Amino acid sequence: MNAAYKWKIVMVGDISVGKTSLVRRFVFNEFSDTYLTTIGVKVTKKEIAPAGYPEADLLLWDIAGSDKFADVSQEYINGAAGGIIVTDITRKSSIENISRHAQSIYKMNPDIKIVAALNKGDLSESHEDLLMSVKNILSDTSFKNTPVFITSAKEGRNVEELFLKLYHSILEGADK
Repeated sequence: MNAAYKWKIVMVGDISVGKTSLVRRFVFNEFSDTYLTTIGVKVTKKEIAPAGYPEADLLLWDIAGSDKFADVSQEYINGAAGGIIVTDITRKSSIENISRHAQSIYKMNPDIKIVAALNKGDLSESHEDLLMSVKNILSDTSFKNTPVFITSAKEGRNVEELFLKLYHSILEGADK
């Protein structure tokens, strides 16, 4: 594929929220229950060609998570066209950190497009309250228009939709 666009996409979030699992599901359509900690950053390429839209190479930067968003990780944000903030719906602290991650991303890269993934949707029954909680957290900031998806890397739920929404957001910005 001779892509019309090549975009750097950063995956950020607390440790063990499923960033790597989302990348594996999107790129390879695979899931593993084995947990491997990402050290530093791992870059994976995915070529996409949505019907009726230009082809794009997505360079997915899976950034090591931490309970505190490390300064060194922020350097990875430079040059990114898009970002995905990943949380674990079973861990309240990772959800509460969503606006902190958004602020860190925008501080380094004010033009970036972001979406949020409330991951591990297969482990929870009640998604309505969770979506309202996240929307309330985001409404208190300048990120209230951030698209939010309940995802499950294990089941593949909303993974493709998450990345395609980001693709379209970036494409809209590129056309301006």
